[in-house]
Amino acid sequence: MDHAETAVAAGVNLGDLDLLLRGQATANVADRLGVTIGDAEDFIRGSASSAMTRRLGLIAASAADELAQAAGRQGAIGILIGLLLAG
Repeated sequence: MDHAETAVAAGVNLGDLDLLLRGQATANVADRLGVTIGDAEDFIRGSASSAMTRRLGLIAASAADELAQAAGRQGAIGILIGLLLAG
């Protein structure tokens, strides 16, 4: 699947996906995830808000923080893309 197909499947435009791949969330990405731009970008940087914790389906924010930290920047971006694709 190329970037354009991924963007369509994720419900965002190609520009939003390209920015996310560089570690920058947009309003459209945040809206689709149900979190704020800051929540999404904090996750990419290794910490999770309560909203991001809920979006991940986790109970403890510490578990979401551990996930973000263990995944690293690129892994966290991949997790966010996965959440977008899952709807």
